[in-house]
Amino acid sequence: MRPRSSFAGAAIEVSDLARSVAFHRRWLPMLGFHRVWAGPDRVMWSRGYDHFVMRQAKDGISYGPGALWLAVAAESRAQVDQVFAELREAGAEILQSPKELDYFAPGYYSVAFRDPDGVPIEVAHRWDELPTLADADQVQVPGHGVTLGGYFFKPQAGNPPYPALILLHGFAGHAHTMVGLARTCAANGYAALALSLRGWLGSEGESDQGLRQPLDVLAAIDWLARRPLVDRERIALVGTSMGGQVALLAAAHKPPIRAVASYYAAADLAAWYKANPFVRDYLDDLCGPEGLPVRSPILRAAQIDAPVLLIHGDRDDNVSVGQAHTMAEALKSHGKEVETVIVPGGTHFFTEQQNAMARRKLFDFLRRHLNRS
Repeated sequence: MRPRSSFAGAAIEVSDLARSVAFHRRWLPMLGFHRVWAGPDRVMWSRGYDHFVMRQAKDGISYGPGALWLAVAAESRAQVDQVFAELREAGAEILQSPKELDYFAPGYYSVAFRDPDGVPIEVAHRWDELPTLADADQVQVPGHGVTLGGYFFKPQAGNPPYPALILLHGFAGHAHTMVGLARTCAANGYAALALSLRGWLGSEGESDQGLRQPLDVLAAIDWLARRPLVDRERIALVGTSMGGQVALLAAAHKPPIRAVASYYAAADLAAWYKANPFVRDYLDDLCGPEGLPVRSPILRAAQIDAPVLLIHGDRDDNVSVGQAHTMAEALKSHGKEVETVIVPGGTHFFTEQQNAMARRKLFDFLRRHLNRS
């Protein structure tokens, strides 16, 4: 039986952020927490979707109970609403009425208030597992020593056996993040497996930024190839951000795939580390500098035989567009087939219009490489 959730997260204000980081990094990694974000005045540690935030106190703050923010887990959205009604009747100071904050954790829905001593408290419900979908089969896929959760969408057009895609999400995402793209793929005649990478919602293991996750994808390709509807000769990988990185790394193992498409992925992690100060602590704690090369697709370009599509925004300040250019050059230098689509004005998150343009390029690429022999 899954243990009952207790706390969803916490935030504390500290007098000396550097001193606190040095202290807490001695024990938090032992429990599986990694620094996933750092800024001038705050640091976020994460274990999956459990968050622990440290904020630098501003001058004039007196340290007391109000310097702590707790997020307590509820068992349902209805329970969050019940707590809100009870607190409102009691005349409590409501900091936030019940609302969705699913960028914080999957399915996150919470109410925030202050207790009589001024302590800010949040009561939150979030998904413990991938939610069921009426239009997809919820599946368990064997990975490399772990079980992965996901959704299998059956094609809505064409004739069997169908071409098939494995869709891989980015950091802090999960299979449900890819549902919109998966439905579009199914409507265009593709079988689509939206997969949660290890360490993320619905899947076992710990997220590792491309160390073992590519091996999980190889196992998922084998699983998908055995589905009765799927043409095992027409399978492709599509990944966004970390998922794009993992897709490229998996392709370097020469699996039986016909194409790989990668959106705004880090291809050279040493260069990413140098260019983006906000990922340095995360990469330091997760793998150290010696762990960057094995996670860098640019160093595996010679082993990638499938045609590659790279899609990137030219204003991405998380993963620079230079990552796409250098990956493309590395592939070309080894005589590999690669196409690059640069989205004008695109950041690490595309607008609806930018996403529509990128999808047209994606489906054109897939049609050309997954057509029947």
